[in-house]
Amino acid sequence: MGRMVVEWAETLLFLLAGGVPVPVPLVEADGWRMDVDAFTAAVSPRTKALVLVNPNNPTGAVYPREVVAALVRVAEARKIAIFSDEIYDRVLYGDAKHTPAATLCEHTLCATFGGLSKVYRACGFRTGWVFFSGRRDHAADYLSCLEMLASLRLCSSVPGQWAVQTALGGVQSIFDLTAPSGRLGRQRQTVIDAVARSPYLSLTPPNGALYAFIRVNKDVLPHFDDNAFALALLEEKHVLVVPGSSFNVDYTDHFRITFLPDEETLHTAFQRIEALLAEI
Repeated sequence: MGRMVVEWAETLLFLLAGGVPVPVPLVEADGWRMDVDAFTAAVSPRTKALVLVNPNNPTGAVYPREVVAALVRVAEARKIAIFSDEIYDRVLYGDAKHTPAATLCEHTLCATFGGLSKVYRACGFRTGWVFFSGRRDHAADYLSCLEMLASLRLCSSVPGQWAVQTALGGVQSIFDLTAPSGRLGRQRQTVIDAVARSPYLSLTPPNGALYAFIRVNKDVLPHFDDNAFALALLEEKHVLVVPGSSFNVDYTDHFRITFLPDEETLHTAFQRIEALLAEI
């Protein structure tokens, strides 16, 4: 089995199939975008696919068009398939613009993933999709196996299928929510402001998705450990966050939160976060 160059640790099925995931670090100082040179260096003759998560979870980064284009060119030159997770494609803030990988890819296979759970807030339907574009001849066996699997094992519910049609063809209310005056826009700003007031925290503001990847200043708290902090925060303060190291990185000074809760709840959560950090 070949290798897959990935951004994060959602690779269980690939591991079960005998693959070797190769993480490519994201650069916080560069807005959490993937470094094209680092990706190129990680590619080997055994590399089979690039997994691109844009907009990104956990960082909230939205990759500029030139970065997506450069990654696509490398993949095309090596005939590496692109698996582009774009489930947050319309969850954007400010002047951020999402560039679908499929619009730039012609000479290799591009699989684009989407669903109802994020942009359309319909998690309970458990409905998602993948469509293939670009060059397909070198992936004929793979696509044939997928078609057979879909025919034998997958059976979408009728309500879910009707929901896809309505969601894609209807009013795109997500834009009202992500506007500065919208619910998600205000809650994102609440997180940004809370971090700015903190003597312990810093943040590259998320331009997309529903998360903030917050850094703890180890110059101020040299003994901070993200796993220990997340567990203590849950047990003592009843606030749930995700340790940054769970996203397959080698540092322990970040944690991820979502800004889906209302503003009052976020204020309370940060008060408790600050209280615990003051005890470290």
